[in-house]
Amino acid sequence: MRRLGEARIEALALAIVDALAASPDLRVRDRGTAVRTVSHRLTAVFGGGDDLDAAVRARIDSLSRRVPEGSREWDILYRQYLEELRRRR
Repeated sequence: MRRLGEARIEALALAIVDALAASPDLRVRDRGTAVRTVSHRLTAVFGGGDDLDAAVRARIDSLSRRVPEGSREWDILYRQYLEELRRRR
């Protein structure tokens, strides 16, 4: 899964909260709290996890053969190892 920077996560959070606030069935009481909550959730999925990222990259680098970053095999290994580490933690 691709990592997103803080600016993109913030923009997505703002767009999501604005879309929710525009819904006639939903009332957003505190926009700032809503944006922070959505931003934290998006960061957990798309952004954060630098320690996980570093651990996954180290594991790929420790393989006996070189797997070029950006290749299809590297992407598959990255996702596989990332999910494995997430389950452990």
